[in-house]
Amino acid sequence: MFAELNLFAMARFYSFILLFVSLGCGPPASAHEGELDTIALHLKWKHQFQFAGYYAAIEKGFYADEGLNVKLIEGGPGKSPVSELLAGHAQYAIGNSSALLDRAEGKPVVVVASIFQHTAQVIYTREDIDSPAQLRGKRIVMFQNGRREVEAFALLKKFDVTKADYVLQSTGSAEDLVNGNIDAWPGYSSNEAFLFDKRNVPYRMFRPQDFGLDFYGDTLLTTNAELQNYPERTAAFHRATIKGWEYALNHVDEMIDLIRSKYDSQKKSRDYLKFEADEILGLMIPDIIPVGLSNRKRWQRIASEFGELGYHVDDINWDSFLYHKEPNVRAVFWYYRYWLAFGLLVALLMLLYSYNLQLRAGIRKRTAALEQVGSEYKDILDAMQDAYYRADLQGDIIWVSLACERQLGYARSELIGKPLDMLYYDKSGRQKFITALEKNAGNLQHFELCLKHKDGKRVWVEVNSQYCFDKDGRHIGVEGNVRNISERKQAERESQELTGQLQQAQKMESIGVLAGGIAHDFNNLLVGMMGNAELAMLDAPEQGDMRYYLQQIFKASRKGADLVRQMLAYSGQGRFAMGDQDINKLLQDVSDLMGAAIGKHARLEKQLMDDLPHVYGDKNQLTQLIMNLMTNASEALSGKPGNIILRTGVRRLAKRDFTAMYMATDLEAGDFVFIEVEDGGCGMDAQTQNRIFDPFFTTKETGSGLGLAALLGIVRSHNGTLALKSQLDSGSCFTVYFPALAKKEKVENPDLTGEYRTPVRLRGTVLVVDDEEAVRSVASRLLQHEGLKVITANDGEMAVELFRKHADEITFVLLDLTMPVMDGEQTFHALHCIRPDIPVMLSSGFSAKEAVGRLQRFGLAGFVRKPYTRKALLEEVARIGISSENLDFTI
Repeated sequence: MFAELNLFAMARFYSFILLFVSLGCGPPASAHEGELDTIALHLKWKHQFQFAGYYAAIEKGFYADEGLNVKLIEGGPGKSPVSELLAGHAQYAIGNSSALLDRAEGKPVVVVASIFQHTAQVIYTREDIDSPAQLRGKRIVMFQNGRREVEAFALLKKFDVTKADYVLQSTGSAEDLVNGNIDAWPGYSSNEAFLFDKRNVPYRMFRPQDFGLDFYGDTLLTTNAELQNYPERTAAFHRATIKGWEYALNHVDEMIDLIRSKYDSQKKSRDYLKFEADEILGLMIPDIIPVGLSNRKRWQRIASEFGELGYHVDDINWDSFLYHKEPNVRAVFWYYRYWLAFGLLVALLMLLYSYNLQLRAGIRKRTAALEQVGSEYKDILDAMQDAYYRADLQGDIIWVSLACERQLGYARSELIGKPLDMLYYDKSGRQKFITALEKNAGNLQHFELCLKHKDGKRVWVEVNSQYCFDKDGRHIGVEGNVRNISERKQAERESQELTGQLQQAQKMESIGVLAGGIAHDFNNLLVGMMGNAELAMLDAPEQGDMRYYLQQIFKASRKGADLVRQMLAYSGQGRFAMGDQDINKLLQDVSDLMGAAIGKHARLEKQLMDDLPHVYGDKNQLTQLIMNLMTNASEALSGKPGNIILRTGVRRLAKRDFTAMYMATDLEAGDFVFIEVEDGGCGMDAQTQNRIFDPFFTTKETGSGLGLAALLGIVRSHNGTLALKSQLDSGSCFTVYFPALAKKEKVENPDLTGEYRTPVRLRGTVLVVDDEEAVRSVASRLLQHEGLKVITANDGEMAVELFRKHADEITFVLLDLTMPVMDGEQTFHALHCIRPDIPVMLSSGFSAKEAVGRLQRFGLAGFVRKPYTRKALLEEVARIGISSENLDFTI
């Protein structure tokens, strides 16, 4: 019975309401039935798409429908919307998150709506600035003590850059950044970026949200007085404004036409306005967050961030700072009278199902709460450094976080709905990912992929992904996070390259020491072989087998000497006659030899740079290097017709260029002269390339395997480097780099090629010092054969002792450099202490460049290199210019 009475009472109540609505209660005052209430809205800047929602509300009559006549006050340089609002010159104004600072200072500002969910404020810098921390000491433009640039100030403070750390510029423009007059400009992502891109000006843009500072952007403000005195007007203005923005975002092209025809104070192009519209859409994200939503928890979080950065934000009365919509019952009844009537009829008919309606109401409430939680969850994902994504079963992107723009350059709106395949650098990348995901039962951890940036560059990432399911447990897609590891991959590559270079250097060093030691001992043997052969030929008859056999022994010894020079070149100890060398002239001098080396089956093409800078080096070793390159190129053709290209030129090499080259760990960046030999031969695989410079390694049926090994030694001894490019069946290209001399200077070499006449008779005493018996014996007999008296010593101590006894009769000393007990340098100084004017000729199998240079300052007379011939020894005796008072040359 009571239930029936309740139902009857409710029926009567709903009938009364329905009758009241059907008769039509008086509609609220509107633009159609009375004067409009005129109010002013102060814009943040000059007219542009940033204020398209307010233009739409005016032009489409949304403000007039609410009984409002809204006048827009254009902003600009020197204008403060908040100051104008507080002064009473406008009832509403557009500000930013700095309204929180104004409120903390006691100013009665109220946030009506947060139009932009993310700030458009950014810091533009030159391209060479990699972090806001590098702005210390730089010139930065700031206006209005930073209130208009509060986000930029907050970002600088985040990196401990305060006003005392940079040069404040009170005036300036984006043009000044282009011209280099300033170093940083706090602009907007929706404006200056378009101008810079249009003019192809390189720049770097730092967004506060990329560093965890996620502020609200454009915020609609009023005052406590306006809200208290005209609450209905505030509600009407809020409703019309939101409606205007929703219209503007759905009619972008129409709004652009409206701005260009009626609000064109900045004369922006259509492309410019379209760029601004796209950026603002990303800042408002209306597909996720309702237009104008102002979240109290987020404002509290912004207050905490201001506090951590040193701003005083305490005791905020959040209830009075944030506007809360209070519905106008009369207006609701009027504007929705037909829907209410229909709803009441349905409610009357469905009264018996009220429980079901209550249940549905509960579901809607829970859904709203979940949507709010979802909004906060998306805010958290957008603030993460790693990018989050979700895709459906077809591989189309459902949602991505804002970090994706930082990593790949795409705005969120450019990716949602697009296939994931477009982001993979390799065509097979997507399939490899799916295969790995299935292999790991739908839970993939730390999987590395190569994605493609919007500008086409490679981006290495690490993904953690898993299947996502619906409430019934059905597989509906894939989700996960993406972390940029490009810097880590680059560091790993550089580490591998440096490790390879170190291993190559260590291998070269150890084998070089071995080669140098072998060459030293072999030189001493060759001195004995060549010297004895020459002495025997002096006494052998002109005709007969004996002389022929001796000549063959001498020729074989000379070939052995050439082999020793290659070993010394590989060990880096083969330099001797260093000087200013013209590579192009050197190539011209050996052109005939190159033609013979490559054979008739190969066609040589020369591409030589004019006015090529000179290099510092040894002519003979550089000639050997060129011949080794040409011989190697010819052998690569395997006797088949083909082309060999010889190039010279100059390249500027940076430190990063050396990472892929041989023997370049200690080189400094600068200009390098290069010799490049390219062939179209058989090429090499990676395994062969790793061993091509090892001594005695060869892929030919004949050959010593020392040609390229000696080449690398020559390069090292000339402070150069070498690059190799080769592919199997596609030829090889060797490029040798030598440091270019700053300027060309002609060096006049003394003419030592005049006719040499062997002395018939010499008088005097020579002290021969060498630890090898064979060398002492040969040198003694060669000099005795010319009429000289010879005293021998097998080490330095014995030489000094003999010299003390015979100092008056000894005319010059032939001194070995490398000896046990007392080496050549020590012996040289000991002899000069006894007799400073004694001529000393140094002898060594090495170049001994450093030792010779040091001893020349103390009067070293000459140097003869082992293994020496009779002619070479006697020519050096003549060249050092020993006076006839000491040696008597009788022709």
